[in-house]
Amino acid sequence: MTRRDENPLAPKKLYILVADSAMARFFKAKTPVRSIEEILDHPHKEGRQRDSDIYTDRPGSNHSGAGGYQTYDRETDEDPENARFARELGEYLKKAHHEGRFDNLVLVAPPKFLGVLRHHLGKECMATVLKSIDKDLVSQDAVSITRHLEL
Repeated sequence: MTRRDENPLAPKKLYILVADSAMARFFKAKTPVRSIEEILDHPHKEGRQRDSDIYTDRPGSNHSGAGGYQTYDRETDEDPENARFARELGEYLKKAHHEGRFDNLVLVAPPKFLGVLRHHLGKECMATVLKSIDKDLVSQDAVSITRHLEL
């Protein structure tokens, strides 16, 4: 449904999330994209830690309180720290979308983190995703990121 004061031909508000396990950068643009403007960067210092600082040689465990233990094996399970960061980003995007700050979304992240991120986005946000780019561009400047968008 289109509001009366909305022009259906007007450019859409676009958010671009460029992230990896240690940093997330949010950009905004109007479509079609000619340039992007960074609006927020969100470091995740736990994502910068070496595996040896987080993990031991054995799988970790967590007493679930429901009568058992849960173990984490970094080779087979989702990394709990990446999942926490992706969930945090998903909550931010859900709130921003609810507040009308964007109509469409582009996700840019390395393949492994992109999968975790998609898993932690709500249905409403996933419905706004125009494109997913499986590249690590978090350290690139806005001009370089724009070249990869091709919208």
